[in-house]
Amino acid sequence: MLFLSGGGDRDQTRIIDQRFAEEIDKAKPLLYIPAAMEASRFDSCFQWIKGVFAPLGVNDIVMWPDVMNKRFRDLARFSAVYIGGGNTFRLLKRVTDTRFNDILQSYAMRGGVVYGGSAGAVILGKHIMTCSHMDDNNVGLNDFDGLGLAGGYSIWCHYNREDDPLINTFIKEYGTPVISLPEETAILAGGGRIQVIGTKPACVFTEDSKTVVDVNHFIKKSST
Repeated sequence: MLFLSGGGDRDQTRIIDQRFAEEIDKAKPLLYIPAAMEASRFDSCFQWIKGVFAPLGVNDIVMWPDVMNKRFRDLARFSAVYIGGGNTFRLLKRVTDTRFNDILQSYAMRGGVVYGGSAGAVILGKHIMTCSHMDDNNVGLNDFDGLGLAGGYSIWCHYNREDDPLINTFIKEYGTPVISLPEETAILAGGGRIQVIGTKPACVFTEDSKTVVDVNHFIKKSST
């Protein structure tokens, strides 16, 4: 089960976070991965996520500052994995350099619950250059393929209508359809279905169309 959020502050994502909290086993700790952020911000990020989820009854949260040398069995003790926002290029480089991307793919495909917020959502899609208008590739990343867990779609976060020309250019260049998520909106993917949750509609872009998908409605998996 995947929760892919378009971003926002704790008030904007409250409905999404509440749904996530309802789906996880609170008897187990939640794993938080802040790898999209600079290491100097990890401690403040940890305080932030605890502030988000404590009111929702999720009090046991463990942060992994580094995913080096982690194994699939290391994830078994957690109720879910939360991958936070920041610089998407930095995040993907850190998880691919350590081969944690393979572990995370296996975890998700075997039924693990994964929440991706902003950059965390983008890397779970098919291609991460949906972030290139916001993030700088200052880490020398050369492979922009995401983990491909979002039903064949690439994920565009912090969406607004002014992004439409950029999205169309992305589709022409990279050949993948896009699910665009404004802040306050997420998709919940699981059981073969992709559902829009939150407060605002999502938009699905293909090479020749744009489709608005309202909250609680479903998105067809891409054939691409």
